[in-house]
Amino acid sequence: MRTCTWVMSMLVAGCYAGIDGGAGQGDADTGESDDTAGAGTAATTGDDGPIAACGETPSPGLSPIRRLTPFEYDATIEDLFGDDSHPAAGFPQEGGSGFDNNADVISVSPLHAEKYMQAAEAVAARATEDLAALLPCDPASVDDACIADWLDEFGERVWRRPLDATEHAELLAFYQGARELHGVNEAVSLVLQTMLQSPYFLYRVEFGLPSAGDDVVRLGDWEMATRLSYLLWGSMPDDTLFAAARAGELATAEQVEAQARRMLEQPRARAMLLHFHEQWLDYAAIDGLTKDAEAFPDYGPDIAAAQRAEIDAFIEHVIWEDDGTVASLLTAPYTFVDDALAAYYDLPAPGGAGLQQVTPVGRDVAGVLTQGAMLAVQAKPHETHPIARGLFVREQLLCTIPPPPPPDLDIVPPPVDPTATTRERYEQHRNDPACSGCHNLMDPIGFGLETFDGSGRWRTTENGLAIDAAGELAGTDVDGPFVGAAELGARLAGSQMVNDCVSTQWFRYGYGRTESPEQDACSMAQLRERFAAGGFDIKELLVALTQTDAFLFRPAVEG
Repeated sequence: MRTCTWVMSMLVAGCYAGIDGGAGQGDADTGESDDTAGAGTAATTGDDGPIAACGETPSPGLSPIRRLTPFEYDATIEDLFGDDSHPAAGFPQEGGSGFDNNADVISVSPLHAEKYMQAAEAVAARATEDLAALLPCDPASVDDACIADWLDEFGERVWRRPLDATEHAELLAFYQGARELHGVNEAVSLVLQTMLQSPYFLYRVEFGLPSAGDDVVRLGDWEMATRLSYLLWGSMPDDTLFAAARAGELATAEQVEAQARRMLEQPRARAMLLHFHEQWLDYAAIDGLTKDAEAFPDYGPDIAAAQRAEIDAFIEHVIWEDDGTVASLLTAPYTFVDDALAAYYDLPAPGGAGLQQVTPVGRDVAGVLTQGAMLAVQAKPHETHPIARGLFVREQLLCTIPPPPPPDLDIVPPPVDPTATTRERYEQHRNDPACSGCHNLMDPIGFGLETFDGSGRWRTTENGLAIDAAGELAGTDVDGPFVGAAELGARLAGSQMVNDCVSTQWFRYGYGRTESPEQDACSMAQLRERFAAGGFDIKELLVALTQTDAFLFRPAVEG
């Protein structure tokens, strides 16, 4: 039977490659989107479902077929079976445009297919250890009627839609043949393996309903339920969402929005929010991060793990407990530490169990900009890295990509000098005409964060010399000088470019692709308008993601 499951897994690589409405050829990552075309008005509803947000004809852009990422696979398996073993931990890692779910760069190699097979075998083996918890009948008296009922009920959850008559009959026949050879337990296990390796589980298959315009269709209720759940939870629909799909109650923009608001109140939304932020803010590398033992003798795995917990707690608090705005992400004067991390940061011990909210006194604190994890990742093993920190702000928060260095430029970092500060050593970039064009856009931003060392600790001197934290923003809508992280955070919090960048980053993550300035102008404009109307609240932006042409419609699938 292993050969059978191997054949099923290999089908994943190609048999549904055409269900993409022209996907697979993603637009280049330009760093910015042109949203001047179209008006960002709310989607309305007609007799046949949602109407385009901009103009009479919807403009959804590309709708590439989406495969479950390792994060989504693990979350789905846990929701299906209560299995929290993280079977996708060994899957090959993928990603593009900064996120692991970019459909333009996702493919299935033979190794990937084998990993799917191995995961399906392991999950099915664990699930069938207790048939009483899996089947709707007594395992001691399993008959074909019981299996048929189970296929209808559980199959709907696995494939996120009802099985059709042919699928039901084929799976039942497969079970019957396997049972004759291997018995009930193994037969059920093999059926599960087959379902878990099917394209209908591994992919989010969408065909849509009858045309809503020239070559454009709106999604069916089951397809919409899946779009909603993987956007807001990174996992499969819950019973309420399945019930709404079954009742045909996901046909209008208003119904979709109501479900989105309900879903954001569920605990499952928190894990998805953190998964987005660790990629957008580029701090996942804190897991297992090491530092030079001579430069940072007290830094080890325990501090790195504490910094991961610190930034996770900070983001969760801002979004769910504070006002949830981009401004608070960039300017909040507090963080979260336990006694050990407080000691490392030379802060008073907060006491109590676990992480506690603290507001450091006499220090420049500016939200995510001064989180230990971000500062430690955007640094070298032995010292700070003003270029990396400045580039982080430009690319991740402003969505601007500095021009590449000249091809013949010999890039040599300034040598360590125990008689100078890092700033003094890096000033050469701004004085060299070959370097200054790029480095004037990055280095002055990074210099403003020099009061934090390469491990994220506050400092006022380096090599016995006073730190100069004066910086400058250029090429933005909030240009000008600043001193220190707090002033930098305040400037960025008032930037429309930053708010537009946040909506762009969520577009890329939420829709699994890069934006097209032409095809997505309407959806981008609508996102930004609703984001502003909601006071730049991240949760309101997530709701807005469910109301665009890009979410409510898709190109028709040829053939």
